[in-house]
Amino acid sequence: MRDPLTELRAAGFPVDQLSTSQREVLAALTETELTVLVSVQSRLQQAAGEVVAHDVKML
Repeated sequence: MRDPLTELRAAGFPVDQLSTSQREVLAALTETELTVLVSVQSRLQQAAGEVVAHDVKML
């Protein structure tokens, strides 16, 4: 069985900064919900990397 909090942590979600009730909600995610959140987080991180790469100034 998957552990949503462990998978979300590994995907970069700041789960340890959330309240106990918020972590309980995330711990109860269905497999489909967890897959969607991890996928969205991955895409956001990729987009952030592209923005940072374009923001680099060359002298």
